[in-house]
This record gives sequence, C-alpha cells and structure tokens, in this order.
Amino acid sequence: MRVTPWISKILYILYSLQVGLFLLCLPWFHFWENNHLLYAYPQLRPLISNSYFKGAVLGLGLANILIAIHEIVHFRIASKSFFQ
Repeated sequence: MRVTPWISKILYILYSLQVGLFLLCLPWFHFWENNHLLYAYPQLRPLISNSYFKGAVLGLGLANILIAIHEIVHFRIASKSFFQ
C-alpha cells in the first residue's frame, strides 16, 4: 500500500521542523544557562554560554528547517506525479 511512505515522509517533515524550531529558539531561553546539567557539570558552563556555541546550535536549527522545506517541495512534486 502506498500510504505508508506518505505517512513516514510527513512525520519526517514534522520532526525536522520541530527539531529545527527547538534548536533555533533554545539557546536564547533563560534555562539554557541555568539547568540541571550545568549544576552537575559546572565545567561545561563556559562552553554553553559561549556565543559561538549558541550560534552553532542555531545553525543546526536552520539546517533542520531547510531540510524540512526541501522535503516539503519534493513531497509536493512527488504527490503531483502520483495523482496524475
């Protein structure tokens, strides 16, 4: 049945968008620098609070969003050829 690849593709697109938005916004929230991991390992605090590291995490979020957009475009192209 051809429904299963569609569902998996839609779930992959939603996953990529969700992870991308999460990584895009996460470094700028208050709990980024005040969390349980940093209390347990205080030597990570300089790395986590570094602006370059935050930018790298933001870049990963943008990459995930671009992957999702790419998959949406190709999903629409594949669905047009499937229904014609």
